[in-house]
Amino acid sequence: MIYKSRRVTISKAPARKRGRPRNFDRTVALDRAMWLFWERGYEAASISELTESMGITPPSLYAAFGDKKQLFFEAVDRYQAGPARYVAAALREPTAERAIRRLFNDTINSFCSSERPKGCMVVLSATNCTVQCGDIVGALAERRRLAQRAIRDRILVGRKAGELPADADVDALTGIVVTTLYGFSIMARDGASRASLIRIANQAMRLWPKRRGRADRGARSADTLINARRAHARRLAHRRVLRAIS
Repeated sequence: MIYKSRRVTISKAPARKRGRPRNFDRTVALDRAMWLFWERGYEAASISELTESMGITPPSLYAAFGDKKQLFFEAVDRYQAGPARYVAAALREPTAERAIRRLFNDTINSFCSSERPKGCMVVLSATNCTVQCGDIVGALAERRRLAQRAIRDRILVGRKAGELPADADVDALTGIVVTTLYGFSIMARDGASRASLIRIANQAMRLWPKRRGRADRGARSADTLINARRAHARRLAHRRVLRAIS
């Protein structure tokens, strides 16, 4: 703000910034926090463990990120935009079936990688939280609902495009996909092999409803013809019997 008198213009001096300038890379520190939360969960990761992993002091953590809860939410954002970005990429496949098959495969590759924590951060990082962390649990549940909605929307688009039968149950199919993905997360954390999860994914995809196309119509036509010929043969046999006894 500027104050004016008759002869002199006085400018208000700019406020001095409080605290020392940041002497660490915020992005690197956030990545390290994400890694720890992903591996240990929200409550199990203490402030001392976080600051040691991030290479900063507690005052620096609070100055840069606000508090542990805000740091966690930023770490989850970082996870979804980084290690978990394969989800959005898979759902852009040209057909719903290819999208879900790729989603399964990319999920397994991520969860079973030796270069990162096992499983899904959004699924596992608040499974053992107390009631005091209800907002953490609720926020992650909402993120999972958004992911489920994206999967459902992709399957629905596929049904509208004629890739699935018109009577395919989109909600039930979405539930199968999501439940399988959550199961992968827990099994990977428990040490399941990539090969075992791939077999599960392949079996789950066998439940995918197939569109009744030309091949199905041709098979039904062939069955109809065979049944008609059998019925005709039975009628002829019946007539021969009648002639024999008459």
